[in-house]
Amino acid sequence: MTVAVDEIENPLLSLTAKQREVLDLLIQHKTSKEISRQLGISPHTVDQRIMLARAKLGVATRGEVAQAYRRLVETYEQPVYGLSDLGFPPLPASQPYRDDTDVGPSSNTLPQGDEGLVRYRVLPEMFDGPYGTLMRLGYIAAVTVFLILIVLGGLTMFAQLSSMLDR
Repeated sequence: MTVAVDEIENPLLSLTAKQREVLDLLIQHKTSKEISRQLGISPHTVDQRIMLARAKLGVATRGEVAQAYRRLVETYEQPVYGLSDLGFPPLPASQPYRDDTDVGPSSNTLPQGDEGLVRYRVLPEMFDGPYGTLMRLGYIAAVTVFLILIVLGGLTMFAQLSSMLDR
């Protein structure tokens, strides 16, 4: 497989038009289901295009592919003769995608980085990455088993109390 010189200089050229169409909606924080409805394709196709784009851009997660694509668009999609209506709309400069800060629950104010607002993690890092789905399913199974044990314990206590009251 040969790689063109233009693709090395501009990684956006390695992405297909359909992958870019999906990534344009992904950087607008749309879910796979929302993207699939808007483009008239299945959510599986959306996820497949994101997965292929991740491989081409050399990133591991969905968030990283959005961040990398946004940077590439900002870098390589600058108009030559000033602002025009062709191409992509200008990206908001005050809200870049940041994922490199660790913010605890004790902070009262939004931490400000060099680029502006900070993206907060919703889930711990162990639920991200290649084994994230497996970790989430394991956690759900553990919580389910714990709740079942609590219910069974309550039923056992109820049975013991009712047998003591019957005597």
